[in-house]
Parts: sequence; C-alpha cells; structure tokens
Amino acid sequence: MAAITLNFEMFSDDPAPPPEPITTSYNCTCSDENNNATLAQLRGRLMARLGYGAQAANPPPGMAVLLNDFLQSAQEALYRRYDVLRTERFFSWPLEVGVRLYDLAANAETCTKEIDPRKLTWVGIERDGIWSPLVAGIPPELYSHDVTGRPERYEVRQCIEIWPAPEETLGNLVMKGRFGLEAFTEDAHQTTIDSEMVFLLALANAKAHYGQPDANNYVAQLETMMQNLVAGAHQTRRYVPGRKPPGDTVYVQPRPLVPFD
Repeated sequence: MAAITLNFEMFSDDPAPPPEPITTSYNCTCSDENNNATLAQLRGRLMARLGYGAQAANPPPGMAVLLNDFLQSAQEALYRRYDVLRTERFFSWPLEVGVRLYDLAANAETCTKEIDPRKLTWVGIERDGIWSPLVAGIPPELYSHDVTGRPERYEVRQCIEIWPAPEETLGNLVMKGRFGLEAFTEDAHQTTIDSEMVFLLALANAKAHYGQPDANNYVAQLETMMQNLVAGAHQTRRYVPGRKPPGDTVYVQPRPLVPFD
C-alpha cells in the first residue's frame, strides 16, 4: 500500500502573507524635461511688451512683484480651465486591515508630486494584478453598518476614505489623476503648463491694467492656442458618425428621418 504524505502547511492557522505593494511602475519619470520658460524670462518678455524693455534688468519699484503676480495668477487660472497634458500620473497606497482613511500626501510612489483631488480620472483597487474601479461617494447611511470587506466606494475630503474598511490586506488603493502646479515663485522656476499660454494671459491682464488698447488681441491669441492644444489632446481619438463604438454597448444603426423615394 502506498504511503500517504500529508502537507500540514495546508492546515496552518497562520494568515497568508499580505500582497506586496505594486512593483511594476506605470509612471514615467517623476520630472520630464521641457522647454517651458522661467519666471524671470516671462517677466522680461512682459516688460518688453508693456514698453519697459530698457528697464528689464532694473524694473521700477513694485513692478517685478506685480508682473510675477500676473504670471502666477495666469498659470493657476489656466490649470483650472483645461486638463493639461504631461501632468497625469498613478498614485498608490498599500491597504491596511481595518483602515478606511489614507493621507493624500502619503502615497507609496517615490515621486514627490501630489495628486490634485479635483482632477481625478480613475480610482480603484489593485490586487494581484487585477484592477477594479471604486464608486465615487460614500452615503452617510452606510456608516450604520459596521462591516469590513473588499472596498467598494471612495470619497476625498481632507484625506481619502474608502468603504468598507478592508477585512484583510487587499493590495493597493490606486488613483490616476493630475498633480498640482509646481512651485513658481523664484526666478529660475519653470511653468508647469505651456509657458506661452501663461504669457499670453498674463500679458492681456497686464495690458488691461496699464490701459493699453491691444489687450483683447492677446486674449484672442490665447483662445486660438488653447483650442489647438485641446484638439491635440484627443490624439488618435476620433468620432465618426454611424460607426460602432468599442466596448460593451448596444448599437442601433441610424435610420433616416425622411424615407428615401
């Protein structure tokens, strides 16, 4: 009779080791090289366009502070107006048993950039290479049920909350979204977004401030440039009427409203 060998590891009461944090990087380098102009370069251009080119190296009292503020305000306004390319990244937080709240700044990525919670494009759970989306919003009535399990919902306030709290280490909370603006206060700091757009908006505001009549010319240039950049953001995506879109959808062939003769 053949001997039977039992594998007692199958009956061990020790919990399984938790999944490792995401080891495959889905991000490019933390900071990419670009040709964006610096604060000092843009301020010099503003002075030249406003008629103070001869004093660019020695601005009148208070003018450097004023023009810096125009440039900083312009970048902030443009960042909020449209989604900028090259600012989207993945951020992740290893899940902990029974923990619902996670600090925004404590993500596990080595990059120091912080996600802007107003510019999220995907939120979900990653475990063993399987990615599952979370539903936005946690209705307060769910707090009536003190349960644990696989997280299904999320909400961002001063931190990130998930519901329910994990009953075991279930991999990672993952967010895909855009990071905030980089520092733009020192002369050597570059703009985070396209510097020509920042320049045009700041120039329009500065010319209006100084009562120069061509301020609207630069607003028109800015609008045209923004439209072109937004169009370029579509990349290879195209909408062709009457063609079946990809994905799980029910497609109905369009029919003419007026019958053919």
